[in-house]
Amino acid sequence: MAQGVISGEEPAVLQSFWELARDVGQFVGFNIMDFDLKFLMQRSIIHGVKPTNQPSFARYRSDHIYDVMCEWLQWDNRDHIRLDTLARALGVPSPKEGMDGSQVYDYYLAGRLEEICRYCLRDVHAVRDIYRKMTFQA
Repeated sequence: MAQGVISGEEPAVLQSFWELARDVGQFVGFNIMDFDLKFLMQRSIIHGVKPTNQPSFARYRSDHIYDVMCEWLQWDNRDHIRLDTLARALGVPSPKEGMDGSQVYDYYLAGRLEEICRYCLRDVHAVRDIYRKMTFQA
């Protein structure tokens, strides 16, 4: 898994992301369908950056995008669960130690990119462990 901080102007960052995602068979994340990938697709369209890998946003499927939040809630959009809560319920260490998503923009403005990267990596590791438990790979 590639990891690190991608920096530069937004179009270049998006291009770098899509190059890394070129051969991804399945995107796995928490609320990835309605937030992360949706945001990346919209920003890519705005900047004219063509994705190298076109994720399918078809609902009630998990073959191209496995959204652990949607799968946990059995696609009931009337309900919601926080990543921290799901992690704790499944015995996974909470990724929300010292920083939470509401602070990312302030950290970005302050140039604290390494701290944002560490925060995001904690989320990624928690989501990976949750995914493994939910797919009986743990």
